[in-house]
Amino acid sequence: MASSKKEQVYIEIKKRILNNYYEQGEYLEEKEICETFKVSRTPVREAMNKLASENLVYSVPKQGTFVTTLSTQDIKQIFQVRYIIETSALDLSFDKLEKEELINFKNKFIEEIRNENYQVLHELDYEFHNYINSKCGNKYLHSFLSRIQDNFQRVRTQEFYTKNRTLGGAEEHLEIIDNILTANKQRSIELLESHISSTEKYYFKSLI
Repeated sequence: MASSKKEQVYIEIKKRILNNYYEQGEYLEEKEICETFKVSRTPVREAMNKLASENLVYSVPKQGTFVTTLSTQDIKQIFQVRYIIETSALDLSFDKLEKEELINFKNKFIEEIRNENYQVLHELDYEFHNYINSKCGNKYLHSFLSRIQDNFQRVRTQEFYTKNRTLGGAEEHLEIIDNILTANKQRSIELLESHISSTEKYYFKSLI
């Protein structure tokens, strides 16, 4: 039961960090979290240890636990890794991607674009990239890219990430899916490269 509580608390706190409900640099008060999730201190501390191992939180002696901050340099490096390695993951995953799952993603994207449900589109974006990476057949690559996707979710859910870019990114996902479904591997990889590049340009333009 304790292990189950730890996992539940870990999942919920992580979700809040990735979606910027807990903001970068924010102090995470242990007592408040215990009250929020109606648990004792033990599962909260265990969850925090796991989040610290993923570099999502850090502790300062006699001060407490804080959400890590992504610097501009961190984000530049995340984009660089995505551009170089995520495209390789698609290359490895291509023949293992399941038609039914891709169609399911496509239908969800179309529905949420129509509904202009930006929060759900952010979650679908995260799930779609993780799905591709999970099929690469290399557990080390998958684990590494999971960390990258976690941190990038913290980028795409920031307030300045406008509705237009969210919708544009979703449309780009649809084009990638269509090319995977028609077995156009090279074009799919090119579109993924373009998608990551467009997102990077948008992000740094927004900072100016």
